[in-house]
Amino acid sequence: MTRIGVDIVDVERIKRLHQQYGGRFLDRVFTQIEIDYALSARGNRRYERLAARFAAKEAVIKAIGHAVPLRSVRVENARSGEPIVTCEHASGKIEASLSHTDRLAIAYVLIEGE
Repeated sequence: MTRIGVDIVDVERIKRLHQQYGGRFLDRVFTQIEIDYALSARGNRRYERLAARFAAKEAVIKAIGHAVPLRSVRVENARSGEPIVTCEHASGKIEASLSHTDRLAIAYVLIEGE
């Protein structure tokens, strides 16, 4: 069976959450690899990266069909820049496409063999 999930996130929302809760927000939602990758960017670009990863996590949860901890969904990058998404709660191969602008981030996820 193949499952699909999609999510769109307002970059400003992620920025506000980070400004309001700081590291507590980041540590609750993202893995250290995701945080390091996002914060290595300058300015608003860091929030675009966080928003894209948040959208990917939500899209995976939608594809799985039930809630799982956000940190159990991990988003890393291949050398080519392609996102590599894994989740210990998914029983299939995850394919993902992420995109963002300065205002919005979107993720589309396909889980094959779920």
